[in-house]
Amino acid sequence: MSQRVAVRVGASGAALGGRQLGARLRELRDGAGLTGAEVARRMGRAHSTLSRWESGGLLPRTPDVYFMLDLYGVRDAERDGLLRSVENVRARHDWEVDVAVEVADYARMESRAWKVEEFQDSVVPGLLQTPEYARAVLRAWDPAATPQQLERWVGVRMTRQRRLADEDPLQLVTVIGEGALRRPVGGPQVMRAQLKHLVDLATQPNIEVRLLPLAAAHAGMTSSFIVLRLRDEQDVATTATPGGEIYFDDVEPFALTLRRLAAAALAQRKSAATIAAMRREFT
Repeated sequence: MSQRVAVRVGASGAALGGRQLGARLRELRDGAGLTGAEVARRMGRAHSTLSRWESGGLLPRTPDVYFMLDLYGVRDAERDGLLRSVENVRARHDWEVDVAVEVADYARMESRAWKVEEFQDSVVPGLLQTPEYARAVLRAWDPAATPQQLERWVGVRMTRQRRLADEDPLQLVTVIGEGALRRPVGGPQVMRAQLKHLVDLATQPNIEVRLLPLAAAHAGMTSSFIVLRLRDEQDVATTATPGGEIYFDDVEPFALTLRRLAAAALAQRKSAATIAAMRREFT
């Protein structure tokens, strides 16, 4: 798989990398037992400036990050990584192009979410895929990938799924187009197992799986998308393109579309029954 490009679209100027940097700086400050007011005073900065750094709305200068990392007692590899991060982020601006390694940027953002809302019209959502289905999808996506690369990517996907079973589990709401479940990804045996997996997961209280029938036109015909509801940060929407992920600060158009899709989809119990019946078609 070649490196993917993540583009940030939004009027706020809060770039993806800047928000991740700010969130980590806030975590380090909390870990050091310091308030924002204390740090701002020691730096000779306004408290509002520090708040904007930590929210990602304003990028700190490299000397400011040096000072904060010294104050928080950050050393070694993480210190070096954060300093590189601020330099990289400052090299970008509102239309941000970030050459990311595989799906690392999205996975980091997803790890900060308490809820994921997703519409997929051509494939089972990654958080609901079996290893065999994921392997077939990824192989089709990049036929040149080595077996080692495929297993690494499948491993990342399976690791992301663990949050669905945490003590404080990730909330997942999905609407899946019927066509995605009729596409024989990996062959009949893989599809039977995948559909059973969907039905089983749909019984979990933190997971909602809704099936959108093929019968009519619908609001999501333009593209699939994901809305990430984040803790202590602005929510983000993302959609995949052949050139990489595009991130949007304004999630409301996507949330509205998802509500319309959910209204057109089957109820959750009817969705599960229909998916279970579809398994018999893969022989």
